Amino acid sequence: IDACLNSECLKRGINPMGPEAPQSMTEALEQFYNIKPGGLKYVAPSKRSELAQNIVVAATGQIRGGQINLCIADRGEGQTPKRMPDTILSISKSNKLKIPFVQGKFNMGGTGALPFCGNHHLQLIISKRCPEIPNTDLDDTYDKWSVTIVRKESPREGRKSSMYTYLTDPSGELLTFEADSLPIVPKEHVKGIPGFEYENMPYGTFIKLYNYQLSKTYKSVITCNLFYRLSLLIPNLALPIRFRDTREFNANSHATNLAGLISRLYDDRNGVLEDGFPSSSVFTVDGQKISCSIYLFKPETENNYRGKHEGVLFTVNGQTQGIFEDNYFNRVNLSYIKNSVLVIADCTDIDIDHQEQLFMTSRDRIRTTEFSKELESRIEKELREHSGLKKAAHDRRIAALKNKIADDKPLKNVLQDICRKSTVLSKLFIAGQDITSPFNTTFTAGQGDSFEGKLHPTFFKLKGKFRDGKLSKAVPCNASFRVQFDTDVQNDYFTRPSEAGSLILKLNGVERSDLIQHLSLYNGQANLTIALPECSVEGDSYAFETEILDDYIVQNFENTFYVNVTRAEEVHPGGSGILHQPTDPKKKGTQQTPSGLAIPEIRTVNRNRWKEYDMDRFSALVYRSTDEAGDYYLNMDNDYLLTELKAMRDNGRIELTKSRYKYSMALIGMSIVSYYKNTGKSGDVDVAEEVKRISSMISPVLIPMLEAMADLDVSATPEAA
Repeated sequence: IDACLNSECLKRGINPMGPEAPQSMTEALEQFYNIKPGGLKYVAPSKRSELAQNIVVAATGQIRGGQINLCIADRGEGQTPKRMPDTILSISKSNKLKIPFVQGKFNMGGTGALPFCGNHHLQLIISKRCPEIPNTDLDDTYDKWSVTIVRKESPREGRKSSMYTYLTDPSGELLTFEADSLPIVPKEHVKGIPGFEYENMPYGTFIKLYNYQLSKTYKSVITCNLFYRLSLLIPNLALPIRFRDTREFNANSHATNLAGLISRLYDDRNGVLEDGFPSSSVFTVDGQKISCSIYLFKPETENNYRGKHEGVLFTVNGQTQGIFEDNYFNRVNLSYIKNSVLVIADCTDIDIDHQEQLFMTSRDRIRTTEFSKELESRIEKELREHSGLKKAAHDRRIAALKNKIADDKPLKNVLQDICRKSTVLSKLFIAGQDITSPFNTTFTAGQGDSFEGKLHPTFFKLKGKFRDGKLSKAVPCNASFRVQFDTDVQNDYFTRPSEAGSLILKLNGVERSDLIQHLSLYNGQANLTIALPECSVEGDSYAFETEILDDYIVQNFENTFYVNVTRAEEVHPGGSGILHQPTDPKKKGTQQTPSGLAIPEIRTVNRNRWKEYDMDRFSALVYRSTDEAGDYYLNMDNDYLLTELKAMRDNGRIELTKSRYKYSMALIGMSIVSYYKNTGKSGDVDVAEEVKRISSMISPVLIPMLEAMADLDVSATPEAA
């Protein structure tokens, strides 16, 4: 992609590093390819197919044995033989660092692939300069092809580590030749016709990765699993790529265009996304702007769009640079939809210093810094408070539990009785709380599923309690505050790449967009979180104004509200924000201390439902956190439990053992959750994963321990003697 963008720049006589060059990838795509902001999702399929011929990924090799060669060819700038050692064959030279519209700035593309090129680590490279690029350097190798092979060399005498070398002639020059074009780009396999043909390549670069070590999942026809995986890793692809497979798989298609996940979702959105999604939010953290798009898939549709565990993708110029796994959603009580949510956090606008604080070269996780922790906290808050996600989680929980209430009610009743009879358990779990069913309440979220937003707003008005026509708020000097607006615009209004609107914040008549911490929009309600100026003290008064800027509307929808600064309030020691003790509604002016955990909903699961709850033969207990309560799922086909039951002949003893297993496992799970809740450590670990891990560790010894304790005769112990 970078080679194609560079080529278009050079063909126009523009220095890619100069001030006349596009200053972003978006600008480059619009200037060189007439692709409007928003990228490929707004490009017609026929145009995508035309563009995709410039970049080809082709698979060759043998189906039997699983060997696969990957060929990557582009009709980009290409390199002359003289330039090759300083570009494609370089390792330590940052030759694109000063080009603002490309992605490859860290020299990790070609070298990152080398270790996976089979046992011998071989890579073939052929290249020729695009003839439309002026030969300003008077390079005498300008019109020649060069060919080389990169190979890993094992350690030799006097050297402790391996190294990579490339093939040259005896004088150290690359092998060169002249040709108008080369028939080297593999075409896709045509069903029913053995073998495949080659397409002519007039210029550009061709790379072949021999015996590439893809995992078994991706060795099938590359238009399936590998295609889906790369769509996720480059969700907003700048230019389309043609995927071709030459191998004789029995597949529906051996060729397709890779355009990135966002384009796929845009094409398929009505069939795969829940109403109201994608939803959007904008954060400002340490002066850096991050735009988030939240996708919620309909049940059973997410498998072809997101990975098994990916939850939050952090991208720069459309390419994934870091990932949070979807266990992250357990922390925000979205366990029931964690497999259906995907968040894409666009970090393109953050500066290099903050990118270095956030991203690692492995691209599979995020670096732990103050900046990354604050960003993580902001995303977590947005997900926790998102009314659409909360409603979806609630609805799917109801659907999962409603058919099991009658069957498992006795289990909950017995546990409740056990807890009440034990002084410790009573204090730990119940503490006098009423045990209520989640089905006695109804849930509403915004304007519900009936909301249909307009492309541009016809109103954007402040919401709240007005006095004398004015909205005033009292805000502690050490806190931020939130205001809400009613509107009728679509949920992605502030973050969509085309025809987007923006919100301007003014303080006492002066623009202060730096005070905007967070702006979200969902189903007709916009939430704006604002920080007070750093110098704020008790007694200060501020007049804030907001204005919507949109080239497609006549009125800019101005709103004014006022803030009176009050004294600082105590900050909760377990996290950010102000500590407010809950008030007992029956006793005016008194405060009530939060009590322990209520008895949760507890369900049993058999082998045929393992996949639904991410269980296997060794799993014991799965916990799902919710806003209403936590739910527990007991694996009644656990290997250790079944082994113990198999040795028993008495049906009464079998049923008693099952009951002991159920109640004991439930209490263990409740104890783990209670520990993290009461110690304030729940924000540091994945509590659901801890319940699953610890219960699985205990399951082999639980039944034997219970049996031994039941048969223990205290008079026979050494202490009794």
